[in-house]
Amino acid sequence: MKTAVILDSELNSTHPMEAVLNRRDFVVLRAGTTEEAIDLLKRAGPPIDLVIVEAPLQGSASQTEAAVQIYRTSPEVPILLVSDLSLDKWPEDDFQQFGQLLSGRVDLLVKPLSQASFMSKANALIYTVTYGESKRLFETTAARRQGVARA
Repeated sequence: MKTAVILDSELNSTHPMEAVLNRRDFVVLRAGTTEEAIDLLKRAGPPIDLVIVEAPLQGSASQTEAAVQIYRTSPEVPILLVSDLSLDKWPEDDFQQFGQLLSGRVDLLVKPLSQASFMSKANALIYTVTYGESKRLFETTAARRQGVARA
């Protein structure tokens, strides 16, 4: 049985990814803040197999801040960022930070998403360490951003 932490500042709402994970026999823990997620990682009985971060968290404009803090605390734990914004619309600081996070076990899903795409990314993070699709997306967007900056 796998364990996942969902970090979402709207802690009281029903989370659609929680239902998907529950149907696949995951134990799902919820956190409303980055600090709560880090605390769960430190004290969880069974090891945490995946952290899902709804970005940005309420009160933050950053798409990557929570993932960076979690990665610094537990670099061995895979992190799936879920965002409403496509990567090309991220602020430059977040975009560059995401590029640095790609060297770890971090990936991105942009809403709207399907159950299949969600589980595909989740399983890839849990069971492998290659993230070719997000790396290609990052490199393509970086090239496009550089072209715009030069124009």
